[in-house]
Amino acid sequence: MHAAAWVAWVGMVMALALAITNPLYLGIILLGVVLVAVLAPRTGTGVTSFRALAIFGVAMFGISMVVATINGNYGEHILFTIPGPEVPSWLGGLRLGGPVSAEGLAAAAIRGMAILSILLAFGVFNGAVSPQRVLRSTPAALFQASLVVTVGLTLLPSSIEDLRRVREMRALRGAGGGLRDLPSLVVPAVIGGLERSMRLAEAMEARGYGAAPALPARARLTAAASAPLFIVSAWCWFYEPGWRPFAAVAALAAVACLAYWWRAAARLHHATRLNDEPVPAVDRAAVAFAVGVAALAVGARLTGLGGLTYNPFAGLPMPAFSVGGALIALATAWPAVRLGLRAHAATRAEPETALIEVAP
Repeated sequence: MHAAAWVAWVGMVMALALAITNPLYLGIILLGVVLVAVLAPRTGTGVTSFRALAIFGVAMFGISMVVATINGNYGEHILFTIPGPEVPSWLGGLRLGGPVSAEGLAAAAIRGMAILSILLAFGVFNGAVSPQRVLRSTPAALFQASLVVTVGLTLLPSSIEDLRRVREMRALRGAGGGLRDLPSLVVPAVIGGLERSMRLAEAMEARGYGAAPALPARARLTAAASAPLFIVSAWCWFYEPGWRPFAAVAALAAVACLAYWWRAAARLHHATRLNDEPVPAVDRAAVAFAVGVAALAVGARLTGLGGLTYNPFAGLPMPAFSVGGALIALATAWPAVRLGLRAHAATRAEPETALIEVAP
């Protein structure tokens, strides 16, 4: 798959996980991401980074549940009560302990499932696509931002590899692996990462990598004006229903400002590519499909259609389920379908080997 298709898939997973609060649909999204993770190609470092992100996501899920339990929560279905001190009211309603309700735990589980889905999607993307492919496929207007993201994507796998090497060397020397020896394990890996980053920055600076003239003042002002226009548009749309036509006009003006900045930034950066990776028609269709599904989910969330939202504090009702909402959530598994078909075609294309018996 092309890098653009993977980026579109990650963006779609993020949009669905943030727009959907129905636990049934979030479970489908999580299963779809896990299915893609099983079938996606990964290098040795990608396997390690995916495992680290998966462990971090599960830890975040557990932390969300623990925080919801310690802080106490409101609801009708009280499960148990944790004793805690009396917190003054001037602290803004902060609670330590108190009654723990099923509604609060359900809300924490919904947040944890969304975070876990996003982290797993980033883990799959980090292992399936090399950062060089991402940088090569980025538009010229976003070159500087993509360079920062690319360096950030390489940080986790390289840090994990440094930790593995340091741990192996310490094991060969007979060193222990307890918490007391944790600084001697982490500090060399951090120092190695900083030294590698400094060498890379010095080499890029010496070669004038990515050097370009500054943007014109008009383009910078136009880009800065897009943010307040978006804020005014959102405010009028959600809080002033009578001003929704003006909100639509402000949103279009903000998009026009961003388009003008995009064009001006793209003209300043000229890059040549040794191996230009074209985007196949299948990947173009996949990108359009991902963008369409994400827009559909966000639109359904804003309009309240499709039963994508769920409020456990409204008496802890049974989450709604519909075929349309399930199909929207199931759209996260489309890379698994393509990867499975490709693996099946590759298996059928392999030549069959016959065993020849040699008579004694």
